[in-house]
Amino acid sequence: MEDDSEDIRIEEGTLPPYLREGCLNHLSDLGGFKALRNDLLRRGYVRNSVKVPQDAANLFRRAHGGFLMFLVDVTACMAGYSMGKHNVTQHVSLDFTRGALLGDELVIEARVLHDGRTTALVDARVLDSTGRLCVKASCTLFYVGAVDPNEPPPEPYLGRNPGVR
Repeated sequence: MEDDSEDIRIEEGTLPPYLREGCLNHLSDLGGFKALRNDLLRRGYVRNSVKVPQDAANLFRRAHGGFLMFLVDVTACMAGYSMGKHNVTQHVSLDFTRGALLGDELVIEARVLHDGRTTALVDARVLDSTGRLCVKASCTLFYVGAVDPNEPPPEPYLGRNPGVR
């Protein structure tokens, strides 16, 4: 098979300046992760919420897809942990159905549909303040071990969000 990677390389200056600048403007800092808070924890179910902050915006002044993915991932992993199992995300399938506005209050729900020996299937949804679906996701979690009730919970790597109750 012939290597045609040389054909794909884009040389500097080959794009018109307006396209080059528009592309590079996608490389912006993404924040807002500290705004997420928990509203409800039950075995196999988690509900979190967040007011979409300005630093979670994309170029179109909506919640960035990466921010929405973060919300889904964290909430799904919390649902897996509520089953008494340490987990990591193995696969996520997302459908973005509606944009989320800056300042809107979002609700993120995750429900364990299947709790297996080594994996879990979690259904997750992001809803806007009117209850309309913004994101529908299916998450597969890989269980890396049981949570030992005699051990202290793992410490957050970057500190716990200030809004956590």
